[in-house]
Formats: sequence, structure tokens, C-alpha cells
Amino acid sequence: MEDHREHALEELLEALYKAREDGRTPIEPSSLPLATIPTKTEMNTFIERHLLNYHNGKVELTPEGNAIAELLVRRHRLAERLFSEILDLNDNGLHSTSCSFEHVLDPAVTESVCTMLGHPPTCPHGKRIPPGECCRESRREVAPIVIPLKDLPVGSNARIVFITTPYHQRLSRLVNLGVVPGGRIFLHQKRPSFLLRLGATEVAIDEQIASEIFVRKME
Repeated sequence: MEDHREHALEELLEALYKAREDGRTPIEPSSLPLATIPTKTEMNTFIERHLLNYHNGKVELTPEGNAIAELLVRRHRLAERLFSEILDLNDNGLHSTSCSFEHVLDPAVTESVCTMLGHPPTCPHGKRIPPGECCRESRREVAPIVIPLKDLPVGSNARIVFITTPYHQRLSRLVNLGVVPGGRIFLHQKRPSFLLRLGATEVAIDEQIASEIFVRKME
């Protein structure tokens, strides 16, 4: 019974976090995409634990509840990125598998997965992955599978995983050139500029842009 209650709490916290991202909180519990709406007793328990605020039939996260929800969302979205990039799962199995996996990721494993993936800023659906301590410290105890293009050895084939440039114009230029997530490239040279081959097209970029493109090396 306790496990059921904790699972219901985690589901509620995660749903509230996502609703807040969309600017929809405070919100009525019945409006959340929950498998089971928490009972009045369960809601009172969550409120007593200072995880939720409840007023006029609507709920929202307290700072304590938000901290827990952020960890849950981080684990879920990292799991989605892991299964999408490493195991090539499609959308049909991605969400349900990630939902199960997020509950068994402890903090150390979560940080290792994030580092291995190169600290991705978003999940495969473009949603922000809340950063962890490893992202702030840029730790590299685990060899990352996803790396900046600038670190890719010359003569390597790779698949673009994500692009982190903050400049919309730069991103638009890359998209127009065919440099997009999911695209396959061959790194021909790094000097005097990075020369990429995308199919029959060759694209030259500078080192700064190469540091904003993250790739997974292909054999």
C-alpha cells in the first residue's frame, strides 16, 4: 500500500511539474494526465508533507515538492534520451520504458548516465532536462558516448544528437545546410576549418560552432 501511495505521489508531482512548465498551475487534479486521481486521504498526506499547496480545489507544488519533481523529470527525460540514442527505441516504447526506468535510477547512476550522454539539455521531444550537479561541474569520470563535434576524431562517421547554440540565426543556417539532429556526417578535417560531409554535400564550420554540435560516433 505504501509503494502504491509513493508511486501515486511521484506521478502527481511529475504531472504538476510538467503542467507548471506549460504555465497551467495551480490546476485541478482532475485536469492532470494521471492514471489514478489521488484520494482525499492521499492528498492530505501529501499536503502534510509540505509537498503540495491546495486552495479552492486546485493544487501546485511547494518548493520542497518541486525539488522532488525536478529530480523525477530529470531521470525520466535522461532515460528517454538514453533509450532513444543508445537503444534506438521509437516513441511507441520510449515513454512507458522510461517511466519504469526512472524509478530505479539512483542519484549516482543518474549522474553517470547524464555524463555518458554528454549532459544533454533536452529530451528527444525537445523538453528541457533539468541540469544536475554533474552538468554544473562538467565531470568526466564516465567516458561520454555523446561528445562535442570538436572532439570527434578526423575520419570518423557520426550521428548528430543535439545542437546547443543559443543563436537562432546560427541554428537556422545549420538547418538550411542539413546539419540537424539525426543527420549522419563524416568529419573530413579540422583545420583550417571543420569540414563535414553530409551525403554528397560538404559543409565548412568554425570551431565555436563545432563545440555546439553534439554527436555520437558511429562504427
